[in-house]
Amino acid sequence: MSTIQGYYYDGRTARRHEASLEMAGGRVRVSVGGEIVRDSVSLNDIQISSRLGNTPRSLRFADGALFETLDHLAVDRLLKGSDRAASGLLHRLESSLKYVALALVVTVIAVWAGVRYGVPALAQMAAYAMPVEVSRSLDRGTLELLDARLLRPSTLSESEQARLQQVFAPLVDEVPGEFAVRVLFRDAGHSIGPNALALPSGTVVFTDQLVQLAEEDAELLAVFAHELGHVVHRHGLRQTLQGSMLTLAAVVVLGDVSSLSSVMVGLPVLLTELGYSRAFEREADDYALRVMARHGIDSRHFAAILSRMEQGPDCEEIPGGCEPAAEGRWDGYLSTHPPTQERVRRIETMSSQH
Repeated sequence: MSTIQGYYYDGRTARRHEASLEMAGGRVRVSVGGEIVRDSVSLNDIQISSRLGNTPRSLRFADGALFETLDHLAVDRLLKGSDRAASGLLHRLESSLKYVALALVVTVIAVWAGVRYGVPALAQMAAYAMPVEVSRSLDRGTLELLDARLLRPSTLSESEQARLQQVFAPLVDEVPGEFAVRVLFRDAGHSIGPNALALPSGTVVFTDQLVQLAEEDAELLAVFAHELGHVVHRHGLRQTLQGSMLTLAAVVVLGDVSSLSSVMVGLPVLLTELGYSRAFEREADDYALRVMARHGIDSRHFAAILSRMEQGPDCEEIPGGCEPAAEGRWDGYLSTHPPTQERVRRIETMSSQH
């Protein structure tokens, strides 16, 4: 006969009682203070928890009553030779350094694969499945925020704006009808400087500073084609969805991220999102090069405006010019765009292949 010491809960109250459990011939008996409270219960009718570290083992009866013990060896002996002996598998796995290391490697690979491939794929499917009204709503909200915080009404003349609208028209006509493509001009001052922004449903904002920086209309067309690449491939919506999915995944895996530890949680999410954004920029570059090729626009115009945007608008006024940004600096990794020189080389390489 095997005897195990522990605590008994009757399943009706939270009070626990010091108890002993005995087994003989596959039948279990539980005694509390010398009084038998369970007698001749088949072991097969009792749910027995797996062994996991130093957590108490529980033997649960059909009516909810529970016998709990820390004597793991006694429970293992109780199960030895029965068809319940496999319940110790979890304990053997978590007690083996080899299996723990293997589980860690598998978990890391699974998480990496999910972030690298699963999240972008799910975000892409969701973005293409969402109604156009969602993108239009994001357009309105984003533009209102930009106009309130960063942008001012354009200083370009009405005639110049109308002329540029005509310049952009052939590229607009190529975009699928589901996108309401329109071009707006805004004065960005010193906030974002020479730049262009593509909003989810097709609004493209050119800053006055970018128009002034361009030496030819072909350079503006190159930038416009790039921004249309963001629109057609739904990069704005996909980036929003990916960011939400990554944050949700971090909360699920790591728990509450509102504490100081959120810095450690947020950094991997930030770096991953930057990686996604760089991939979007390359995809938009590829789209721009295809559009430019169809319209007979030399890709050197794209490379030229990118290089000039990198230097800034005031470089010619500085004696000796601006010092180019050093490639390989750590802050290059915290940019949503690939390094400009990398983009220029890639554009030149792809153009030479066509």
